[in-house]
Amino acid sequence: MDWRQLWGEAAAAWRDQVAQVSDPEAATPAGSWTVRELLGHIEAEGRSLAPAGGVANLPMETLDLAVHAWDLSRANGSALTLSEELCHALLEAFGPFTHLMARDGSFAPPIPLGENATAQDRLIALTGRDPAWGTGARTARP
Repeated sequence: MDWRQLWGEAAAAWRDQVAQVSDPEAATPAGSWTVRELLGHIEAEGRSLAPAGGVANLPMETLDLAVHAWDLSRANGSALTLSEELCHALLEAFGPFTHLMARDGSFAPPIPLGENATAQDRLIALTGRDPAWGTGARTARP
């Protein structure tokens, strides 16, 4: 996997969603964070401009940018489709550690999805978010 390329894709998705923000106080699927708080979380680290922690941290930074770009898209009322390659790489890298990320508070516990869920929906659910958040739809659960 080329994590620099995947990070670039996630960062581009983030920047695209930031450009669409119209309501900084809007709710997001990221727990109790508003759009303003989500922006502060990423921007404080400088993650959207260049990888902040070096090559060793690229997978985690990529996950953070990709998932929070999705959060912003839902808060903005827009749709974001991350590439299959990006979603599969993040699922492979972080799927085995979901229980640890939920235990340390990095993300909420995963949401179970049906067998036909897309890679993007599985990635979003892995981080404790409902892929149908903000759409008015209900996610198919097993």
